[in-house]
Amino acid sequence: MQPRPAARRAGFFLIFMDRMMPVLSDIQISINAEDVLLAMNNGRKAGRKLIDETARAIEIAEKLWHPGVVYEYFTVLGLDGEDVLLASRGQNAETRITIGPHVDLLARAESAMISVVTVGPEIDAYITKLNQDNNLLEAYLLDSVGVVALSEVGKEVRRVAEKKALDLGWGVSELLGPGSLMGWPLTGQAVISSLVDIGKINLVINESCVLIPFKSASSLIGMGPSYPHKTVGSICRFCVHADTCWRKR
Repeated sequence: MQPRPAARRAGFFLIFMDRMMPVLSDIQISINAEDVLLAMNNGRKAGRKLIDETARAIEIAEKLWHPGVVYEYFTVLGLDGEDVLLASRGQNAETRITIGPHVDLLARAESAMISVVTVGPEIDAYITKLNQDNNLLEAYLLDSVGVVALSEVGKEVRRVAEKKALDLGWGVSELLGPGSLMGWPLTGQAVISSLVDIGKINLVINESCVLIPFKSASSLIGMGPSYPHKTVGSICRFCVHADTCWRKR
């Protein structure tokens, strides 16, 4: 294990832990049909008809999404093998998160921002109805819009982490997520969900460690004075979809 100095750890704990767990809901989502279709079609441009249909799906989604973010900061006590050790909130205990072979991305972290984001349940419910009515294209387009909308909500997490780090004169790591970072399986969401109150944004996690509603995601961002970057980076090179992602072309 690579521990942190005790004096720094105690002082840092007071900086971040003496407050209520924040929730964000007033989040603006702005997406366009072209961006959605680029994500759907692996970077290939679409025809006018599909663009118009996607634009209509966005209009529907705008009435359905209810973005939410819940997050908290935790002191990083150190690394142990493929695990990161965190000081549990408000008690003298540790939480161990198995990140996997790329846990070294947190080697410089003094703090970790753990967050869960969602666009709410209504998009998923509407998609289910469209599928039941055999409106398969509409369902597919709305599902794609929901995925892109969720990524927009994730940008708010990056913004909050970057501002906190900037206020401290620190830098930030890449955004690490269970199920996307190679070696950190989706089951990691169980630990994430135990550290933040996902009920505050009306989420639950099922036995398969899937967040419900489905248009939801969890993540961890490292923060510390030794990180050189002021903006949250990408894990593209370590992503489980690295070989197929159109953005690398």
